[in-house]
Amino acid sequence: MVWAAAAVASGGLAGAAVATGTAVPVAALLVGLAALAAVVRWPHLGVYLVLLLVPLDIYGRVVSEPVPLTLYQLALVVTLVAWWLRIVLEPGQWFRFAPIDVGCALLVAAAFLSTVWSIDPSSTLRAGIRVLFAWLLALATANVLRDGARLRAAYVLLLATAVVHGAIGFAQQFVPGFDLGRVKAYMAAGGRVNFVRASGFFEDPNMFAGFLAAAFVAGLAFVVHSRSSKAFLASAGATAVIGAGLVATLSRTGWVTAAFGAVVVALTAPPRRRRWLVGVGLAAVIGLAAVAPGTVASRAASIFDTERDESNRTRYGMYLSTIEMIRDDWVLGTGLAAYEKAYPAYRKPGTSQVVVKPHQLPLSFVAEMGVLGLAAEVALAVGTWLLFWPRRGRPWTPYEAASAAGIASLLAGSLFQYYLYFEYLWLFVAFAVAARRTAAGAAVPDERG
Repeated sequence: MVWAAAAVASGGLAGAAVATGTAVPVAALLVGLAALAAVVRWPHLGVYLVLLLVPLDIYGRVVSEPVPLTLYQLALVVTLVAWWLRIVLEPGQWFRFAPIDVGCALLVAAAFLSTVWSIDPSSTLRAGIRVLFAWLLALATANVLRDGARLRAAYVLLLATAVVHGAIGFAQQFVPGFDLGRVKAYMAAGGRVNFVRASGFFEDPNMFAGFLAAAFVAGLAFVVHSRSSKAFLASAGATAVIGAGLVATLSRTGWVTAAFGAVVVALTAPPRRRRWLVGVGLAAVIGLAAVAPGTVASRAASIFDTERDESNRTRYGMYLSTIEMIRDDWVLGTGLAAYEKAYPAYRKPGTSQVVVKPHQLPLSFVAEMGVLGLAAEVALAVGTWLLFWPRRGRPWTPYEAASAAGIASLLAGSLFQYYLYFEYLWLFVAFAVAARRTAAGAAVPDERG
């Protein structure tokens, strides 16, 4: 039925194209209809489409006002519809609930309940809807990646996408005249440009770095778990390009979070390769320090500088301010996404006057949603632990190791960035659930057709 409708619509559009000469828009519609039909038939293709479109961020916007609408969001809606249709048509085969979903459900409930007492109810309501769809992204992804082949394809696509965007980020930073995508300029006294940071197609270079850091450690996990020289070379080459892009972002948050993820890669690596990994890692750090451009070296040297570096000083000041906000209203909080309304009264001297959004996600849960946020945070922590604890006593699969490293990287980043709505955090949670089910032999057999 879907295919018949798509065929009829395609025929009508083709006729319209011939009659009106509007070939390009109609061709785009034809491609969209074909993608829609394919995703409805094979919902896992929707996840692949999401992975392709998420890194476009602001460059993937269809409209910007009154509410931004992106190609990724359209792909997500199509994927959700296709998944829901499968749930209805094939009951019991397309929906499974993981322990971590209990924490996700509590978080969604806390987000919407905080609207009642929020100091900015409209912003809280919009934020609650964003959290709901983020969870639906994770839930659908974990359920449609029903076997090892689909999970492997998703990881291949994630890394391939990161390679392309990492190469673009490197060119943005180090190739003169390269103007594809977005760079963020930082001004010095007198109005001159002090330095620029690669942002890929993201609005914020730190978000771009978060994407690359998670992909980097996932790639590193595949490197240390590779079983053939071909797999090793492919994984190592991809990881190297992604790492070069990560360096180009000049994101200290990204570098630190990648280091956290790399530690998890080492801990989950086959025992005989751990020493090798540590040695290669140390050699890479020393080599990079020796050849790094001045801007990269100075950014790395300023990671712990809270005296002269305004960004670090602001993050540390916001940490103190958030603690005070929790102390003053620890039961209810400000309401999700209402932090910035309350923060100016708590701002510390010497911190940025323009940065008002929260940065430390674990503290922000409590500051914005009070005890409900804390309960959701605890449930999420327990759910994350349960993803990996049952696999004790056996070697890690590459997919478990990659998902664990990616989650560790992004959770470390959440100490410095507000990653609540960051799609890659939710995607890696979904990958972890799918990897756990696949490794335990609990994947549902592929459907025919």
